[in-house]
Amino acid sequence: SSGAYMAVQFHISHSKAVNGSAIFAGGPFYCAESNLEFAQHKCMDNEMGFPNVGSLVALTREDYLLGFVDNPDTHLKHNKVYLFSGKDDSVVKPPVVKALYDYYSAFVAPSNIVAEFNEAAEHCLPTLDYGVECDTLASPYLGKCNFDGAEHAFRQLYGADTDMAGGGFQAALTQDERTSTWLDSNLFAFDQTEYFLNDGLNSIGDVGYIYIPTNCQNGAKQCSLHVSFHGCEQNLELIGNEYAKNAGFNVYAEKNDIVVLYPYVKVSELVPYNPKGCWDWWA
Repeated sequence: SSGAYMAVQFHISHSKAVNGSAIFAGGPFYCAESNLEFAQHKCMDNEMGFPNVGSLVALTREDYLLGFVDNPDTHLKHNKVYLFSGKDDSVVKPPVVKALYDYYSAFVAPSNIVAEFNEAAEHCLPTLDYGVECDTLASPYLGKCNFDGAEHAFRQLYGADTDMAGGGFQAALTQDERTSTWLDSNLFAFDQTEYFLNDGLNSIGDVGYIYIPTNCQNGAKQCSLHVSFHGCEQNLELIGNEYAKNAGFNVYAEKNDIVVLYPYVKVSELVPYNPKGCWDWWA
């Protein structure tokens, strides 16, 4: 959820540099309108109603005119978008993700959007066979759903009809491939501190992870870059690097020459107050 919202914020803000997004349980750009109550009760549950898509679309275009974001009408049109919402999600209600579908539809060609809302999943990133039971709301928020969210997302983003990775997306079809294709030795920790001001006012952790496929390390002609933002309570302090290892993206990264960057937020009890280690999408 917080990672999904951050991915939307990043995609819209920097659409000139981004070619698509895969969103699991997130809503529209600037949904919270810098209001924590809106974040909780319009952008997660519906105690205050649901996101006003029309006003957020208009605000996005205004933000471009003010120089705050890249031109959404120019840079989003041909992007690929994948949306997922478990129909049993009790944290970010499915109508919020459906509002995101309507939001993206204002800028992206409808044929370029794939949305899956019919899986009986709780609030989680769905996997084939890793994590808690799919109908359970619990850490590490990876759900054993017999549904490979990473494969569905990557197939949409990097499939044969896109130029993002040269086409010819290769899926891992067997259990042996899923467990043996990606290499733990290709998942590297790196120092994040050089990328932010160490002024005590941010929640970026000291360490992030990056998966670099063997072909990319050996100088493959073309490798794509995918940034994967974790959700709340998926931090290194709380579950180690379980998200980077087990969310499911690395096997497809290895087979398709995709570098996957996993930036990490840290838990903070003081300033900024961020006890669940969420990405700040509510500002």
